[in-house]
This record gives sequence, structure tokens and C-alpha cells, in this order.
Amino acid sequence: MKKLLIGLGVILVLLIAAVVIVPMVVPLESYKAEIQAQAKQATGRDLRIDGPISLSLFPAIAVSVEDVGFSNAPGAGAPEMATIERLDVALQILPLIGGEVAVDRFILERPVINLEVDAEGKANWDLATGTAAPSEPSASGGDAAQDGGGSAVTEIRLGEVRLIDGTINYLDQQSGRQETVSAMNMELSLPSLASPFAAEGSAVWNGETIALTVNAESPRGLMAGEASNLAMKVEAAPVTFSFDGAARNAEELGLQGQLTLAVPSIRNLAAWAGTPLEFPGEGLGPFNLEGMLEMTGAKVALTEAKLAIDEIAGDGLFSVDARGAKPVIKAELNVEQLNVNPYLPPEAPAGEGGDGGTTAAASGGGTQDAGDWSDEPIDVSALGILDADLAFNAGGIQFREVKIGQSSLAVLLQDGKLTAELAEMQLYEGSGKGTIVVDGSSGQPAVAADFDLANFQAGPFLNDLADFDRILGTTETKLSVTAAGASQRELVSSLQGDGAVVFRDGAVKGINLAAMMRNISVAAIDQSFDVAEQTDFAELSGTFQIDKGIVSNQDLSLVAPLVRMTGAGTIPLPPRTVDYEVTPKLVGSLEGQGGQSDLAGVAVPIKVTGPWHDISYKPDLAGALTDQIKDPGALLEKVPEAGDLKDATEGGAEGLLDRLAPGSGGDGESESPLDLRRGLFGN
Repeated sequence: MKKLLIGLGVILVLLIAAVVIVPMVVPLESYKAEIQAQAKQATGRDLRIDGPISLSLFPAIAVSVEDVGFSNAPGAGAPEMATIERLDVALQILPLIGGEVAVDRFILERPVINLEVDAEGKANWDLATGTAAPSEPSASGGDAAQDGGGSAVTEIRLGEVRLIDGTINYLDQQSGRQETVSAMNMELSLPSLASPFAAEGSAVWNGETIALTVNAESPRGLMAGEASNLAMKVEAAPVTFSFDGAARNAEELGLQGQLTLAVPSIRNLAAWAGTPLEFPGEGLGPFNLEGMLEMTGAKVALTEAKLAIDEIAGDGLFSVDARGAKPVIKAELNVEQLNVNPYLPPEAPAGEGGDGGTTAAASGGGTQDAGDWSDEPIDVSALGILDADLAFNAGGIQFREVKIGQSSLAVLLQDGKLTAELAEMQLYEGSGKGTIVVDGSSGQPAVAADFDLANFQAGPFLNDLADFDRILGTTETKLSVTAAGASQRELVSSLQGDGAVVFRDGAVKGINLAAMMRNISVAAIDQSFDVAEQTDFAELSGTFQIDKGIVSNQDLSLVAPLVRMTGAGTIPLPPRTVDYEVTPKLVGSLEGQGGQSDLAGVAVPIKVTGPWHDISYKPDLAGALTDQIKDPGALLEKVPEAGDLKDATEGGAEGLLDRLAPGSGGDGESESPLDLRRGLFGN
């Protein structure tokens, strides 16, 4: 035994002498060429070592090397893929015998890593296959670790581990994208696997400093696939993100805990990320989100969520499952008030009429520009990117000046088809519901819409919607339409459907139809729009059909105390024109609103024609007379004391028209043509 101990002692002394003396007597510079040759054989790239090398073997293996470079792939922009100003590593020897890794220091100073993707899509970090001989299998056919030739790591201890002033450059020659992360500094702390792990560092990207902190309570548990408390925070001027909860490093990474996201400006964040938002309006400012995050691999859910964007605040839940062929999103959002005005483009300049051009257009002023439908293709490819099931509830919505009350909307997007169902909408003392379907599965949009609005006040609604205050009344309307086409023009030209609208107990403002009928003339029509005048009615109603974009109405009806009015015509949407005719007629009595038997005078149609931006209103006097003189006798019964005009009927229609012509008053004893015309038209 004594001899054995002596032998072991001698061996130990020799080993100590070797690790102390060898670095002093062996010229390490002579090994540079061998190290470079081995690197070339393993990677196919050249390794450059221009600085000195130092080596120490006891009490720790310590290596220090300076000015190192690793060549880039052929054709790459930068000559070297990586350069290091200084690398200093010290690893304790004796703990390795027991399966422990104890790093006294690992200091990497000013490394520069150049990552590139060439024009063919090949990455420079895909190294050439080395030519080193494969390792010999063990006698049992398995590798050394499987045969017990290796030992598992039982402990890790980190001393001084630092990254100093690193840089990563990225270039994609296919897309031209370039990115640089500079001033990278990182410091790690891990006394043992049973102690908390901490990392703290920073980097500069796109001119902003990003700070990172990570703390894990049980590194050993994470390595074993168990849960560990985890806290991390990423902080920069454009965005701050933090997580505080638990993590599990099993087959799939799992996180569960409180998430907080704060963005001072969405627009500034997008610009910083290199994708500026070309989005209308003034919105997309501050955004804040917090909630309970639960993540398992590619499946993420956020519950008890509270969010705020600009002046909008709400709560709900959100989940995304990206494990399939395309992401599936489910969400429910509740907001108190939703003001969409900050996200809309500026309104077009108002017309010269002072009320947005409505008055001028209505009176034939033509102050508005004649718009047209767009022929630009409508891209619906975004509908196929993901599937979604969304529910939205709002206590109130504001769109421009339109104010909508309690609303409930459900949106289902599946296989490129979007269905939005409006189950509830409080609208100007009334209510509504509807459905919109946009099917983009064929590559171009096919649209269907059904709406049913009941008992809402038309006056304030139309005034807020289009600055149009010509009509008042309690309103009901129904609409059902379909369209398909690759552009806006094609959609409008293919429009099919029908609808109906009813106004009750209302008024048409700006015109007194009864007074107009008593003084029917082109001048009277042009001057009849007076804000102080209005025509009260009991009901104004009509139905319409749409065929290939042409809206047709044949049954417009207005029932008022002193006048009746009917209307018929078309509104061709593709050319944006109107071809319509309304026919008002006086009622002889206020009692019971009057009836057909009380109609007095000759009905004079009013033609409403022209493009939308320049509509004209003209009385059709010739048409009225032509229709009436088909029965001259019946016509004259409407004219009291017509005198010798009745004799003109013996000459037929030509004689009657001659008698009504100007200058046919004769000796002045008989009634003048002007008086007769007034009698014909109810005055």
C-alpha cells in the first residue's frame, strides 16, 4: 500500500509539473498553423489568428486569444463572417471529474458577426461539411454516452460571464433587407443550478437602446422540464414588455403569468420596426395591454385582458393557435365607447353651398365634383391568411357625426369567407340588425348584405350621416343586396337586390309642395327650396329593386294634408345618374287628410334628372297638358266659368291648345289664357 501511495504521489507531482512547466516551454505560436488547418478541415473556411495566444493548465484551463477572424462564404459582402478582438476563457479542471462545469470567466470582447443570405437564398452560416473521420463506434455498436462512456452534467457554476460591445449585421441579398444590432452588452450570473439565474444586458437597434433583464428562480427545474418562476422585461423608448409568472421547458416551451405591454405610439413603433403605417386619420397613438398569458408552444391565450388604444378602453379575451396550416384567432372584446373618427381619412372639402354641398346639389347648383367608381383590383387575399371567430360589444359607437348606441357584432372568418352579423344596434331612438358576407375564396370579392332598421328618426340620422336635413320622420327600411366583381365598378355594376323604406309622421323640409302647385313654373321650382318652408306628411313610402346596378322604383307615395305625390323612375348606379319623375297634386280638403275624390287641378310631373353632382328639377308642363287633352271635356270641368273655351273643344286638342296660347285673349271680354292656366293647375 505504501508503494502504491508513493507511486500515485509521483504521478501527481509529474502532472502538476506538466501543467505548470509546459505552457512556459512549449512555443504556442507554433500551434497556430495546426489549429487553422483543423478549422479549415472541419468547416471549409479559413481561421485567422493574428494576436497572441496564452495558455494555462492549472489550477484551471485558461485560454486567451486576440484578433481572431473566421472567413465568410464565397460571394458574401463582408470578407469575414466573424471577428473577435479578445476571448478569455477559464474553466476549472477538477470539477469536471464529477460532471460539474465551473466557468471562472468567459469574456468575449467586441465580437462582430456578419450574417448573410445570398441571391440564391443560401445562408452563410450553413458551413461546408468537414472531412474529419467519423468517430469509431463502441464495441456494442452504440455511442460512448449510451455505453456509459460519458457522464451527464450535474452542476453548472458561472463566474464572470460577459459580452462586451458586440455587433451583429444581417443582410438578405434577395430582399435587400439590412439590419444591425450594435453595442451589445450582456452579463450572466449563475452561482449554481440551485441558485437563481440572472441576465442583464442592452443593445442598440435602429437608433434605440433596448434593455433586457431575465430572472429564473430554479434553473435546475427548467433543465429537468419542471416549472420555475420566471420574470423578464424588455424595455425601449418605443415599447416596453414584461412577464412575471412561471415557465416550463418541457416538450414545448410553456409560460403562464401576468403580461404587460406598453406602447407610447403605435405609429412610432411601426416606423422604428421598419414598416411605417400608411394609415389614414390621426389615431394609433398609445396602446396598453395587460392580462394573464398562457402559452404552450404555438398556442397562446390572453385572459382577463384589459386594453386601451388612444381614447378607447375595453376588456375581453384573446387566443391564437398557430399549430395548424394557418393561425386560428378567437377573441371577445367589450368597450364602453368606440370612436372610430381618429382612424378615418380626412373628409373631402365641403362644397360652396355652406352645408357640404348638399343644398347646392339639391338645387341644381352642381358644386360637387363628379366622382367615379374605381377600376383598381380589390385584393381579398388577406381573408385567407387566417381563420377567426370574433365577438365585439360596444356601449356606443361614433362614426363621423353618426352616434350609435349599444351594439353587438359577431365576425366569423373561415376559409376566406367573412361573415359579420350585427345582432343588435341602437340607432337614433330605433334599432337595427343586419348581416354582411364577404367571400374571397375565389380570389375576387362576392358580397351579400341584409339590413333591417326599425323606428329610427331619419332627421338627425341623415343630418349626422350626410349633413342632409331635408326629411324628418320615424323610419323603417329593409335592404337585401348581392354583388360580385374584381373592382369597385364591377361590384356596383353587378348589384342585385331589393328593399323598402317608410317615413311616418314626418316632413320634407325646404319645400312647400302645396304652394308650389299653385304657382307651377320653372322659376317656382328653382326658387322653391326655402329653409323656412316644409311639407308635412303622414307617410312617405316606396319599394325598390336593383338589377345590374340600376335602382328602380315605381311606387313612391306621399300622403300629406294638402297634397298627394307619386313617383317612379330609376337611379343607374354605374354611371351615377338619376332619371326620376314625381307627380304632386293638390287635395281639396284638410278633413281626413283628403282622398282621391278630393284631388283638384291638373297633376304636373316634375322631372329629376342628371348626374349625381348636378341634378336638375324641371316641371313637365307639356306632358301634363298632353295627357289631359286626351279628354278635353273632362279637363274643362276642372275650370269654372271657362266661357267660350268650351267651344274650343269642338276643334279638338289643337283648338284647346291654341286657346291656351299667349295672345289668344281676343277682345278681353273672355277669360284670359293666364287665368285659365291658373284654373287648370288648381289656383
